[in-house]
Amino acid sequence: MFFRRRFLSLPLVVGAVVIGVVSGKAIFGPPLEEYWTKKLQEESAKDGDTGSS
Repeated sequence: MFFRRRFLSLPLVVGAVVIGVVSGKAIFGPPLEEYWTKKLQEESAKDGDTGSS
């Protein structure tokens, strides 16, 4: 079996985190932005309907 005797180095962990965040924003950024834009528009329309009643 392969056993690791040392912990991962800090630069390796930081690099992996940076790559993960950047790729996550590139993949999920536009759909999430579109979702939240629609969600806020629906909320404002709902608030406007209840306010005028």
